[in-house]
Amino acid sequence: MLSLIRRNLRWFLATTLAAVLLRLFCVLTQPVIAGDTEVYSEIAHCLLEHGFFGLEKAAGWSPTLIRLPGYPFFLAAIFRLFGEDNYTAAMLVQLVFDVLTCFWIADIGRRVCSEHARSERAARTAFLLAAFCPFLACYVASPLTECLEIFFIAAAIDIAIIAFDSGRLRWWALCGVASAGAILLRPDGGLILGGIGLPLLWRIFFSGAAAGSRSGAAAGSREPARRRELVLGALLLGVVSLAPLAPWTVRNYRVFHVFQPLVTTHANDPGEYLPLGWERWLKTWVIDYASVQDVSFHVPGEPIDIGDIPDRAYISSAQRALVHSLIDQYNVNNGMPPELDRQFAALAEENVRQHPLRYYLLLPAARTLDMWFRPREEMMPLDVHFWQFRADPHDAWCGIALAALNLFYVAAALAGAWRLRRSIRHLPLLLTYPIVRTLFLSTTGASEDRYTLECFPFVIVLAAVFLQWIERRAEPAGQPG
Repeated sequence: MLSLIRRNLRWFLATTLAAVLLRLFCVLTQPVIAGDTEVYSEIAHCLLEHGFFGLEKAAGWSPTLIRLPGYPFFLAAIFRLFGEDNYTAAMLVQLVFDVLTCFWIADIGRRVCSEHARSERAARTAFLLAAFCPFLACYVASPLTECLEIFFIAAAIDIAIIAFDSGRLRWWALCGVASAGAILLRPDGGLILGGIGLPLLWRIFFSGAAAGSRSGAAAGSREPARRRELVLGALLLGVVSLAPLAPWTVRNYRVFHVFQPLVTTHANDPGEYLPLGWERWLKTWVIDYASVQDVSFHVPGEPIDIGDIPDRAYISSAQRALVHSLIDQYNVNNGMPPELDRQFAALAEENVRQHPLRYYLLLPAARTLDMWFRPREEMMPLDVHFWQFRADPHDAWCGIALAALNLFYVAAALAGAWRLRRSIRHLPLLLTYPIVRTLFLSTTGASEDRYTLECFPFVIVLAAVFLQWIERRAEPAGQPG
């Protein structure tokens, strides 16, 4: 990659400067400091002021395990170095990570392009698509895990490709370091082990026999050594990736007496009350992020406008009247006591019993599609109800434009994966993580488009290779690449 940068130094300098300016614009004009940021910040303050990983509760500061340690320690370091609550410094550091992610993505594009003459163009195209991707850039202005998480995921995949090509164990160790960074930031960061581990296991158990049958006795004789390298690489990847979780797991056991190396699905401390009936009822009708913002995020603590609940939430007029009554009860104190939660649980059971196919198949599929194809404006100063043209035509048209751009990225990636499936090197490595992550998200009931953003390094690389293939076909015959 360094030689490529040196050969195209002016181009990379100009493009990098433009990428930095785009992200600076986001930081200066549309910072978002709310929601999970406040949780991470509170833990960071507890680390700095009280010396332990905790949150302030009614009884005072108490230990917690509702977030993994990666991002709170990152914020604590920023606050220590640059001042208390200096979110601008955190965002500027994230800007550096996000621009470096563009280089990781460019290097992946260079390495997976099977035609050497086209690899440089593929790398530059991938860099452009990443540098000017608004969906990546806007998260620089949000003190959340996304920027760092995507950096480590892209790094892990790039290093895994180097490890596959070189056969050297040190690269598998470095891949484990990058994977550990992703895991310490988010509990779903562990999916990167599946994204790398499944193609690795396939090569260990199946590719050897195929390679031997194609290449003859000489290749077959080399295969046991190659298989041993891959087995050792897999072990090294797993050990290095998971080792940083050991002290965290021990700490959780000593403090809470539970074996919990990651955060639970509900991100709760042991013994903490959860309105599980309410959450299951939400899963019987929530599809899009707008409903999550309008209804789900309000509980507990904020009133709910009954008009924000769509008709698909009810299966009868009697149920509609009951839900309205329950919401009125909730709005009295903005709380979800156990008795109210039990009534929502009963509603959820009724909905699932009458429409099991919708609950177990149609709604998960719809939520997954929403996470992949929404305009991704949740961290932008735009209304998430992008279909309301009369109420806000500006935000509606911006939403449509962003949805079209997102569709372009995803469609180009899918076209590249299919049309060039025989010529893209390490294609299983590029496809496995997005597939694993998508399947995982379909089971969670989540409906936030940021949860598919971690797949965008793979989307961008495949889209870049496809665009280079189109450019090659458009060139006059005989023109050099």
